[in-house]
Parts: sequence; structure tokens; C-alpha cells
Amino acid sequence: MTTLGVAKPFELDSDVLPERLSAGPDDAIWFTDPAGNRIGRLDPTGAQSYVPLRTEQSGPAAITLGRDGNLWFTEHAANRIGRINALGTVTEFVLPHAGGPAGIAAGPDGSIYIAENSGDRIDRMSPDGRVDEFRLPNAGSLPNGIVAGPDGNMWFTELASARIGRLSPKGELAEYPLPAIGTPLSIIAGPADALWVTVPKAHAVCKISPDGHALTFYLPETVIPSFAASGPDGNLWFTEPTGMIGRLTPLGALTEFPVSTPDAEDADANQEANAGARKKLLLMSQP
Repeated sequence: MTTLGVAKPFELDSDVLPERLSAGPDDAIWFTDPAGNRIGRLDPTGAQSYVPLRTEQSGPAAITLGRDGNLWFTEHAANRIGRINALGTVTEFVLPHAGGPAGIAAGPDGSIYIAENSGDRIDRMSPDGRVDEFRLPNAGSLPNGIVAGPDGNMWFTELASARIGRLSPKGELAEYPLPAIGTPLSIIAGPADALWVTVPKAHAVCKISPDGHALTFYLPETVIPSFAASGPDGNLWFTEPTGMIGRLTPLGALTEFPVSTPDAEDADANQEANAGARKKLLLMSQP
């Protein structure tokens, strides 16, 4: 999707279930495919290729680009972390304890950080596979999404506790409750040097400064913010299960775009997409 809100779909094979995606070091998009137990690659022309994983039914979930130029991904069902280079060579690392690795992100120190969903832990993995474990203070918190923050710390969501957490490079943990009631789904480092968290059940997006102060944008009830990304235009972009893509400015102006436009280079398509966009000014709450 362009920053004007024009989408161009790429049709994948019918047996593919793309779950998470990441930009690769080769101008391609890499994604996990749990249905095929493989990692997929989509280049800008739409050509697709796949690398099967050796561990059966491993449950590839999240994927991220590491500072070493490789793609790293979690194998949720197999308790492993995978590394794949641009040539498609896969290396797998077994985690010390079972914990359902979910979210994964590259840290500013060159390590890879993993949120262990059922293990209530954040793991730090060196490029050669050595692991340090940091246990969360509350059992059953279900850490899920994780991202490197603008403050040099790692930030993560806790699905079961409606909180987000912060892990410093020294292993110091802090937790912050969210003002919006519901499960925090996606967390990113985004506009205004802040952390942005989507809370679909509350129809809300929370903007959190590195000191934990939260500003909440409450969206209309028809808008269900899901997975988010920081756009090159300085705005927050997020998916919706209704077939729309939302764009939220740092000041809270919302625009929604349909994703059914077939050709991003077609001038008529641009006009149609812009005409179909729905713009709203949101209510904000600041605790």
C-alpha cells in the first residue's frame, strides 16, 4: 500500500497461510507460513518461493530482520528459533525451556529478543544461539509482541494482563497498565519517538512515551485496530479485520482505506481509493 492509500494485492498459492511478514535484506518480503511449515519469500514483481523447515509442524509464527542481515523467526510449536539467510539456508536453535516462543525482535545490542508466550519469559539470544532468560514477575501474563523502543530498551505486550512491559539491556523489568481495557495485540516503535499499542476490543490505540505515560486514541466502534506498522510518512498504519487499512497521525486524525484496489499505478485507482477513504478526528484521553 502506498502512503496515498492505494493497495496492490499479490496472489499467493491457495495452500499458503501467511501469518507474519518482514522486509528482508534483499528488497523482498519474507513471511512465515504455518500451514506449509515453511518460510516464504515474495519479491517486488510478485514472484514467490518457499523454504521448508526441517522440524515438522514447528509452527513458524513471527519473523524479523536481524542486525546481522539474516531473518529470524519463532517456531511456536517446536520451542525453537530459526535463522534464515538471503540464500535460504536455515539454522535452528532449541530454547533451554519450553515456553511457546511468539514475538521476536532485533535489539540495539545485536541480540535477538523473544517473547515466550506460555513461559512468561523474555529471552535474549546472541547471533550464535546463546540464551539469557528473564522471567516476568506475574505468572500467566502471556508476553506476545516485542519491539526495540526508541529509548534503547525492549518493549512487549502481555496478552492476559492488559499491560506492556519494558526490559533494559541490564535485565531490569518494568510493567505499565494500559488505560484502554482489553488485550494489547500489536506493539511497535512508531511516530513521535513513542511506543504504539493496538487494543482491538477497546477500539483503541495507545501512544506510550518511554517513561510509561500513555495517551489513548479511542476509535469508532466500527474500527478494530489489529497489527500495526510505522509508515514512511510519519504516521501509524494498521490492519483491520473488516478489510480496511487504517492510518493514524500522531495528533489522532484517522483515515481508512479499502484494500481491494487492483493496481497501485493506475490513476483511476488512486482517485477511487482516495474517494473511498473515510476520515475521522478521534477522541483522546490522557490519564
